[in-house]
Amino acid sequence: MEVGAHRQLPITNYQTRRKTVISDAPLHIIAYCCEHCAYAAADLAGGLRMQYPPAIKVVQVPCTGRLDVLMVLQAIEDGADGVMAAG
Repeated sequence: MEVGAHRQLPITNYQTRRKTVISDAPLHIIAYCCEHCAYAAADLAGGLRMQYPPAIKVVQVPCTGRLDVLMVLQAIEDGADGVMAAG
């Protein structure tokens, strides 16, 4: 192999591997919900037998204004793929 020569990988192979990795991995999303607004709406949705993805874990907080950045960073550090704040 020459100096400076790069090995070309087929794009289709990369795209196939990328789709496999994305589609096989379940997402874990933490939803911090205000107890007066968003949590009440999620509770009502559950009472009406509406479904939402099981990957979403709802955490009740007194107010989303009191949500600390460290709580969000801790959730991501513990393996959450996403964090949602709903108030």
